[in-house]
Amino acid sequence: MDHLAKSDEELVEASKKGDDAAFQELMGRYIQPIFAFARQYGKTEEETEDITQNAFFKAWKHIRRFKAGKSFRPWLYAITRNTALDHLKKRRAMSFSELDDQENDLAFADTLKDEELLPDELSALSELGVELEKAMEILHPDHRAVLVMRYREGLSFDEIAAAMDKPMNTVKSWHRRALIKLRGALPHRNTPPNRITRDSHEN
Repeated sequence: MDHLAKSDEELVEASKKGDDAAFQELMGRYIQPIFAFARQYGKTEEETEDITQNAFFKAWKHIRRFKAGKSFRPWLYAITRNTALDHLKKRRAMSFSELDDQENDLAFADTLKDEELLPDELSALSELGVELEKAMEILHPDHRAVLVMRYREGLSFDEIAAAMDKPMNTVKSWHRRALIKLRGALPHRNTPPNRITRDSHEN
């Protein structure tokens, strides 16, 4: 059976019926983006590998719970995030207060319109140079993950909200805060007053 031409959802259905080759194809499609996503939570390469491996194992184990008609990619990201948070809590390297949800703490950034990165910033984020990678370290892991999914993987805010298992407003708040903090850490990348913005309802 040729799995290359099949959609994610077709591969999922085949996986539910015990077709391990179909799940292997899904792994091949998502191993790199999931590893990049897990890296926002893992402190080391080894931890990131563990999170990624465990996430795919959980996805394989629970593949029969995947609901037909849903998108596979956000579901896989959600499993990876939950796996990463469990990992962080077990090793207790991150304080529980940092893992707490701060969505109800309305900051000035939350009153602004949604923003998008400018072309040069998009290029820098996709390449993730050393300077930008260091700047990304100051962000909360969830906020880093939102930027990675939005700009490196091209997920919509709807998909990111599903992946993070958070309301849309929370995800957009994290997105705004991350951009503002990241731009503050990279002053030479600050954008002019007429920088590009998008309507707050755009996904």
